[in-house]
Amino acid sequence: MEFAAICTLLSTKLGDGVLELHEEGVEPWVDMKPDQIAAAAHLLRELPELDFNQLMCLSGIDWDGLDEKGKGKSVAILGYSADGKPETSDRVGEGDLGVAYHLYSHQHGHKFTLRVRVPRGAATLPSVAEIWPTGAWHEREAWDLVGIRFTGHPDLRRILLDDSWVGHPLRKDYQMPGRWDLAPLEGKPYSVNPHQKPMEPPPAGDADGSGGEG
Repeated sequence: MEFAAICTLLSTKLGDGVLELHEEGVEPWVDMKPDQIAAAAHLLRELPELDFNQLMCLSGIDWDGLDEKGKGKSVAILGYSADGKPETSDRVGEGDLGVAYHLYSHQHGHKFTLRVRVPRGAATLPSVAEIWPTGAWHEREAWDLVGIRFTGHPDLRRILLDDSWVGHPLRKDYQMPGRWDLAPLEGKPYSVNPHQKPMEPPPAGDADGSGGEG
C-alpha cells in the first residue's frame, strides 16, 4: 500500500490524531498526537491490509535549535576541549523531544514512519513493547540516551550506561562529566598521540642511520 493510502486509512480511523503528512524526501512520515501513538501502532500492526509486523527502528530525537518545521541551525554540542577537559555552558536546551517509529511489513513489502513530539519537560509516551517486542530494547535506548520515558514498559532502565549515570548524553544540551563513580574521565590533549613510540637513536658511529654501507 502506498504512503498516501496508509495515511488516509489512519486519518479515517483516528481523525485529528494524525497531525501532518510529510511526503517530501526519501523517507516520508506522518506526525501523530502523542496520546494517539498507541492506537496508531495497534492499527498499523493488526489491520490485515497493513500488517506492519516489524518495528525496524525506534529513534529518540532532540529538536533543540530547530523550529516547528525542523528548520534552523543546529546548536553547538558540548564535548571535550583540546586539552581533554569537559566543555561547559550555561545554555539550557529548548525545543521538543520526540520519537520516530520506522515500520515494515514482510507480507506486503511496504514501509511507514511515524513521528511524535513531546514537550522537553514532559517527555513521556506510551510503550509499544506489547505490540512489537523489539520495541522494549529500542525504548530503553531512547530513555537511556535521550531521556524519553515510556509508560507501560516492562523494564524501563538504562541499556548502555550504568544505572548511576546522570543525564542523557544525546540531548544537545548535555555536558560531558569530568568524573564518574570517582573515576576521572578527562582525556589527554588532542595534540598528544598516546600510541606514538619514542624514536630510537641511530647505532653508534652511524649518524645518518644508514649503517655505514655504500
